[in-house]
Amino acid sequence: MKKTLPKFLASLLIISSLNAGDYTYNVKSLVGFEVGGSKIDVENNHPNPIYTGVKKYNVAQGGIKIGAQSDNYRLFLSGRYFDPKDSYDYILTTGLELQYLFNFSKVANFFLGVNGGYFMTRFTGYTETNTRSVSDVYVGGDAGFNFHINKTIDIEVGGRYTKLNIESNIASSSVTYRFDNIVTGYASVIFKYNID
Repeated sequence: MKKTLPKFLASLLIISSLNAGDYTYNVKSLVGFEVGGSKIDVENNHPNPIYTGVKKYNVAQGGIKIGAQSDNYRLFLSGRYFDPKDSYDYILTTGLELQYLFNFSKVANFFLGVNGGYFMTRFTGYTETNTRSVSDVYVGGDAGFNFHINKTIDIEVGGRYTKLNIESNIASSSVTYRFDNIVTGYASVIFKYNID
């Protein structure tokens, strides 16, 4: 599963960029810059009931994404940094996003997509002095609107759900941390370049 999703998405991009006969594909290169806000859920299983439960972290996030777009599909390679709170040194994601575009208007379109990639963080747990590093794969979905400012710039507004199933359990500690999901609202500026 970890290796299948990136191979599948890469295959789709290659297939969509092939030229078959006299048909000309309208393909553009994309570079996007993103800002937003995210809610990250972390479940703490601690011997002390005061620390046990789900803690919701509200964090700012920023990112960059590069990719390609045809008339109905977009594919991005993305990287995002989440502004750490409390005892977190960093929270990062890198991944791939495939989106289908519903072109209902000349000034905007709607998109639905799937994404997957790698989540990484380092933090100091409750009542602990040593840092923990956690990383694993994630999957998710996104939806939103692209507003066409002109032929080379889009403003994208969307939401993203990221499903995590990551657990940090150290034998020397009685505390287990489980990262459940990330819910994000974001806006992006997308620069589009023609591929000749």
